[in-house]
Amino acid sequence: MSWALFKSNIKYNYLIWALMTAIFFMYFAIMLSMYDPEYLEAMQQVMNMLPPSLVQAMNFDSMGTDLYSFMSGYMYGFLLFLFPMVVSIIINHRLVASHVDSGSMAYLLASPNSRTKIIITQIIFSLFSIAMLFIVYTGLALLTSQAMFPDEMQVGNFLLLNLYAFILYAGLGGIGFFFSTLFSDKSISLSFGIGIPVAFLIFQMLSNADEKLEGFKYLTMFTLFDFEKVGIDNGYVWLFMGILLFIAAVFYSCSIYIFNKKNLYV
Repeated sequence: MSWALFKSNIKYNYLIWALMTAIFFMYFAIMLSMYDPEYLEAMQQVMNMLPPSLVQAMNFDSMGTDLYSFMSGYMYGFLLFLFPMVVSIIINHRLVASHVDSGSMAYLLASPNSRTKIIITQIIFSLFSIAMLFIVYTGLALLTSQAMFPDEMQVGNFLLLNLYAFILYAGLGGIGFFFSTLFSDKSISLSFGIGIPVAFLIFQMLSNADEKLEGFKYLTMFTLFDFEKVGIDNGYVWLFMGILLFIAAVFYSCSIYIFNKKNLYV
């Protein structure tokens, strides 16, 4: 791994990472402040006033009566697919395609570092960026939960849930990184990098919205993230995490092969 390149990646991407991590945690803190067992019934009444298809599409029909199920229902039914996704899309695009398109890849290839060393460094940073988002967010979330509602959060389930979420984004990041490596034109790379996860999100919402559209769940990777199974059927959770890790390994491995064989015209 090239530490110089890794540190350069940090300098280039820390702002978007910090912003999205802060926003993601801010939403957690807002939802946490709304938790009140007596208030949940009133909130459910508000949900009942909304179109059922909208509530189901956003997975807001999975609210629980304890702190863990309440927070997981709101944060991991829909919001999880927004802020970490932005980090994944932007950073994975910047790691290869942006360098090739701007011509800065020529300087990287002219350095003593081999192509393999360069691409592995970028892969490590791709995983590091999303891992740090969940590590920082999870730590802050647990500290805030303990401060506001002592000993009410199911810590073990919450940690497993966030590990599950990280592995989901490892798989999604592998796909984005693959297209960043495959295309030299950053506009094409970004189109696929944005288009595929957004399509996954739309298909997921459609499959949740109506039983007649349930077939769309087979077209989205988000089907592999079933947060409601955490703490109830962990065997199912570990199986799906294994599938997501396999997806990540395949796409990152293909990225290494393509980068090493590709004529980069630099």
